[in-house]
Amino acid sequence: MEIAIVGAGVLGSIFGSLFAGKGFSVTLIEVLTERVHLIEREGLWMQWPDGSRTHEQISITSDVNTVGIKDVVMIAVKGYHTASAIQSALPMIGEETTVLSVQNGLGNLEVIAGAVGPERVVGGITAHSGMPVSMNEVRYVGGLGPLLVIGPYDGVVRPGFERMVATFQGAGLDVHTTADINSVIWKKLIANVSTNVVAALTGLTGGTAVEHQASVKIIEALSRELAQVARAKGIDFPELADPLAFSLKAFASTKDNKVSMLQDVEAGRPTEIGNLNEVIVAEGKRFNIPTPYNEAVSWLTRGVEERNRQKLSVVESAYEPDAVRDAIKDEDLDALRQALETSPLARALSIHFTEFEPGRATAKLPGTSQLPNFLGYTHTGALFTLAEQTMAAVANSLGHVGLPLNCDIEIMHAADPEKDVIATARVIDTQGRIARVQVELTQEDQPVMKVSEMVFLRK
Repeated sequence: MEIAIVGAGVLGSIFGSLFAGKGFSVTLIEVLTERVHLIEREGLWMQWPDGSRTHEQISITSDVNTVGIKDVVMIAVKGYHTASAIQSALPMIGEETTVLSVQNGLGNLEVIAGAVGPERVVGGITAHSGMPVSMNEVRYVGGLGPLLVIGPYDGVVRPGFERMVATFQGAGLDVHTTADINSVIWKKLIANVSTNVVAALTGLTGGTAVEHQASVKIIEALSRELAQVARAKGIDFPELADPLAFSLKAFASTKDNKVSMLQDVEAGRPTEIGNLNEVIVAEGKRFNIPTPYNEAVSWLTRGVEERNRQKLSVVESAYEPDAVRDAIKDEDLDALRQALETSPLARALSIHFTEFEPGRATAKLPGTSQLPNFLGYTHTGALFTLAEQTMAAVANSLGHVGLPLNCDIEIMHAADPEKDVIATARVIDTQGRIARVQVELTQEDQPVMKVSEMVFLRK
């Protein structure tokens, strides 16, 4: 079976790796050229729930016209990208193609059906998740229940659906079917609506939030409003009797994983609030059911999105030397490395790179008697300079000038000024003109500092 997955983010990468591992022909479709180039060159790495790590040389492209007609086209993008994603996927959709959505929230299936016809569309939900480690590596944390629950959008079982299910199950994938995909989507919606937004607004992971009484109270309020709206729409299933218990169980299963909406907020991306809580508000108004909690968190989330948009108001100045700008544009890493290492602060501190690749770099700050602060530890300014140099390297290694927007610093241990400090930086992900960079400083394998930075990629 030939499968195209539109969206090579966390979920698309997980399914791509799982399908490829079962012997299916898989092609990832990705608009971010940086990710395409990296996966083409180095393949896709996966960290599995059992702690193992695997590598897959998987096909990926931004040009759907080169892919051909596929048996299955899976849509794995954010809800606000559904319309553009299905339009871009049309060259891969033939008479016998099944279009499978594994997206969060409501409204996605209707958009897809409007473009390709309801008879081709299959809805799917998964409670499995992961987190990006870098642009070509994902940590898959597993999840609650089967890998996939799928059902025809219009409720009619056709040969294409039967073939897809038989092939998935025959390969040993934990795929279940349902005659009523709408109820299954609403079942997952309980957890998405009541917990994702709490994570996004508080920064808490599931393992922590379910033990925090105030967070549990807002989860309960959000889930009970959803249950009232669902029943008003004629939707009913056992979990609606105690939506809080279901929500807490699902949220706890994510452990220390940051749910997708929290990842979006931290990366400065738009969220899926429009396909989640705002839908509950709209449906509540239609049935005259008050939904004040869902309305309040929707307003707050839109405020967070606006805050992130304000951060992107970067003046597109061009003060860089021509040679540096050309090195960045041409992705000439040797020239860029030289420019970084010969900058005044880098020379003063003798910072030099031991590794430098697109999206990844390692640098060393040699120990010296010139580094102590007044307490005798390595001066924090020197540590941050090392971190900043390494972050600048990876942020400018993707063909764009990387301008810092903000950063978070966590200091874990005081460093000995007489010993070398090693900084390892990587681009975690990119979205449009925003990149997230993470750098870790260690001394003799002991963590010293972590820095996370949001970067504007100027064209």
